[in-house]
Amino acid sequence: MVSSRPDSVSNIHKRWTITRLNPSSYKISVSISIASAALIVTLSFLYGLDGMVKNYVVSLVYGIIAILALSFLDYLTLHGAPTNKISKMYHVAAFGNLLWLIVLAVGIAFDSLFGYKSDSDIYLLEGMLIVVGFRISIFTSVIGAGLVRAVCVSFIGPVLFLVILLAPSGFYDIVLKYSHALIISSFFVIWAVIWSILADKAGRPYVLSTFNLLQAFLSAWTEQKGDRMEEIVEARAEVKNVTSYIMKFYTNTSNQLEISLVIPGVHPGPFKPIGGSNLPYELLRIFSTRALVVHSASDHSFNIPSKKELTNYLNSFSTPFVFDMGSICTEPIQIQEGDFIVTAIAFGRVCLIILSTRSQGMEDIPPEVASNLQDYASKLGFSKILAIDSHNAMGGPLSADGKHDLILCAREALDKIKVSVQYRFGVGFAAKYRFSGKDDKCIAEDNFHVQEKEDLGQGGLGVIAFEVMNKKYAIGWADSNNMENQVRAAVISDLKSHGFNMIEICTSDTHSTSGKRTRHGYYSLGSITSRKELAGHYRQLAAESFAEIKQCSYKLLSVESNVKLMGKGQFDDYSQSLDRSMNLTKIFLAIAAAVAFTMLILT
Repeated sequence: MVSSRPDSVSNIHKRWTITRLNPSSYKISVSISIASAALIVTLSFLYGLDGMVKNYVVSLVYGIIAILALSFLDYLTLHGAPTNKISKMYHVAAFGNLLWLIVLAVGIAFDSLFGYKSDSDIYLLEGMLIVVGFRISIFTSVIGAGLVRAVCVSFIGPVLFLVILLAPSGFYDIVLKYSHALIISSFFVIWAVIWSILADKAGRPYVLSTFNLLQAFLSAWTEQKGDRMEEIVEARAEVKNVTSYIMKFYTNTSNQLEISLVIPGVHPGPFKPIGGSNLPYELLRIFSTRALVVHSASDHSFNIPSKKELTNYLNSFSTPFVFDMGSICTEPIQIQEGDFIVTAIAFGRVCLIILSTRSQGMEDIPPEVASNLQDYASKLGFSKILAIDSHNAMGGPLSADGKHDLILCAREALDKIKVSVQYRFGVGFAAKYRFSGKDDKCIAEDNFHVQEKEDLGQGGLGVIAFEVMNKKYAIGWADSNNMENQVRAAVISDLKSHGFNMIEICTSDTHSTSGKRTRHGYYSLGSITSRKELAGHYRQLAAESFAEIKQCSYKLLSVESNVKLMGKGQFDDYSQSLDRSMNLTKIFLAIAAAVAFTMLILT
């Protein structure tokens, strides 16, 4: 059902997961640095240092103090670099000191294994230059320092640590004694410089600087500073005309009730806080939260690249056009074929169609699926289909066979709904919002709320209810970035056992909850909030929405927007750039590791 070959967006995401290598807190990094420094001093004391370590306790204290102070010195000497932060310096120190410890420990182990009688101070010297090479790589790629500056700063910390540990005279003596080791291990410094130059140019001609892209991403992802990333992606975005639809249900009474189902013509994303990452909630505010903002059949090529363009898109909703109107609909029908589930409701000559799966899940349904279904529906006499991607289970991109099977399942639903009788209908609505406050005046004070959790966006949870021929149906919704597999089935089964006919659950695919240290970069609904808790919320919402049902008419409104979109080509270029950089890095790391082990064995 899903494609075995990842698309560009999936491939980019896979590459960015390397950011999870960092410890989750600078405190962990500081602990790693302290432990590494203590073990370096201990091993050096136990294995001689040619008699230069006279007092273990004094050396241990000096070593630990030096490790902490030198991280702050790195921060000061790299002042002004794009992503320079003291927490990042602690992370760099943790990895660098751990690497130094490994070199020292492996060198001593080889001595014991091969019966050598070398002094451990040679491994301290070699480890120092290996760490310098590592620091050059990080300072140029992640921190954003210029190459010359990165090289100079990379030497300061390791050299000072060794000088403090050995005393200046001791450091001078081992440099003279092991000058050959110094020359050999200088390979790692040169190797890091070459890597920095080549890796930064790996994305050309489409990505002029791979490092600039990486730094902009890290600033946005880890620090919520999106200006640089928005500048990069907006510069390559193109103005497109997109159409969004609003199915508005309303009563004709003096106490008029309005409930809207919003199908955006764009896609949420690319990630928090860039562009339209919080698109569903921003749209929700326009409709005073009496709406569900669902996911259209679209992918990341429809991402809005910047806050400026997001405002442009939102402003276009002030001038909608009436596409169709009426007061009758069919009962919902549901077709299940294989792993696909398609739900359809016809309103006059307009058909609402929800595309879903049982459990396996799928990534964004591509626009061509909706186009194919629109062509087929037109032949049946429908003026418009509103295709909704339920986005309610985790999975990969649809394969060619998967698209074919989904289209066949949806066509069967269209065939059946076309001949269904239409009746007067009623609609009800209820929601639980995650936030309320001064900045969210559109949310009334008496609305109830769900507890703030990281798998749920600001829009919270909602239910829209339909009553046709005295039968009531509920469609659940969550402002979340996808849903854990089996959650849909568990919630629907729970509600059915309590007498509520919930026919489907959809998510908004909000990207406002991204930036998390998980494999996917976010928490899907159900990964934090339990199924039991979700079912309880939906039971309450279903009861509220059923109690509110009033006879309604509908208007289908269309919104035309001229807005910049990121486009597919941009993601393809970023994906290729990352692939080239990563492949180059793997080769350089493999060669560096081979040289390091050979050096430790031979020296």
